[in-house]
Amino acid sequence: MVFVKKTRYLLAPPYCKSVETFLSPILGSSSEMIGGSRLARGWRHFNSFRVIQKKDNYYIEVQMPIHELLNIAKSHNKTCLSKAEFQIEKLVNRRFPFAKLDMSKPHIMGVMNLTPDSFYKKSQINNINKLNKKFNEMINNGASIIDIGGESSRPGAEKISVAEEKNRVVGAIQQLKNCKTNSLISLDSRNLSTMKICHKIGIDIFNDITAFKEKNKIEFISKIDSPIIIMHMQKEPRNMQINPKYNFAPIDIYKFFSRKIADLVKAGVKTSNIVIDPGIGFGKTLSDNLKILKYLPLFHGLGVPILIGTSRKSLIEELTIDNYKLREKNKKTIKPSKRLSGSLAFGIHAYMSGVQILRTHDVFETNQALICQKALNL
Repeated sequence: MVFVKKTRYLLAPPYCKSVETFLSPILGSSSEMIGGSRLARGWRHFNSFRVIQKKDNYYIEVQMPIHELLNIAKSHNKTCLSKAEFQIEKLVNRRFPFAKLDMSKPHIMGVMNLTPDSFYKKSQINNINKLNKKFNEMINNGASIIDIGGESSRPGAEKISVAEEKNRVVGAIQQLKNCKTNSLISLDSRNLSTMKICHKIGIDIFNDITAFKEKNKIEFISKIDSPIIIMHMQKEPRNMQINPKYNFAPIDIYKFFSRKIADLVKAGVKTSNIVIDPGIGFGKTLSDNLKILKYLPLFHGLGVPILIGTSRKSLIEELTIDNYKLREKNKKTIKPSKRLSGSLAFGIHAYMSGVQILRTHDVFETNQALICQKALNL
């Protein structure tokens, strides 16, 4: 892990060969950023950056207005200016519709776990009546996408057989597709065999925690021209929380996605079919998770929509317990059922960072929080 030094001056002109340069826009509302640029043609605006530069394992950060960044790049050479302008264009360009959803607006993805060992017991669904009721509730409460998974990916979870996963999800998805609603259904799976059978019954989106790392999965996705969500994760769920390591997590993960998107596009996957998920809690320490969340605007530089899932996750427990310790109170656990407030706080932060898709167990509460926040920004 490295320390990012905040300074007044860059290490070198932006985008010159001696350093790596990354832009994290500093965001505000249209009234706060008069004359600023509109992030991804969405609801947030910016007129300055956190400019991060990396040389070997040394990182610095400089806050800088757009015009100053461009002037420094221009004074160095035309190539640096061209690269800076190109990166800013990626930040402001309208995102393609994803699975026909307008990405200039925020969307909620509701989580439905068809697993007996999900970390949040209240999200577990074990019969058809409960499945239909929960599905309809989420749609009525504002979910644009319902994410259905049959294998737990909580820390320490062991991989189940593909046959067991299919047994849990195929019939359920078929049942829900028969409802013929406008809401989209995504499959949360890392198994190609499950993807193929769910494609046949009309699944709308594939959400893979392994980021489609196998060539045969990429070939399948390219062939069927399907929308996908690619997530970052170190190792596997069973061991991902055993000593995860990064230099500076936001930049490491940004570079991972930059390579992954390029590889997918080269293999025939359309950029318009890609959403990225930095994978909060998947092979990250508390410090890593917080850095990713603080630098969420950075990921807009990839030029595709972003999904964030912090719902009821353990970082909320860790932060709460740390606060008890500061007050010299003894608190050892905060169960997932007691993590709603933290989930909403992080969800609003993601919305204020321009994130297009919020993945949550709590659709009504998340939508209500967004409604109230939007009202303040009118």
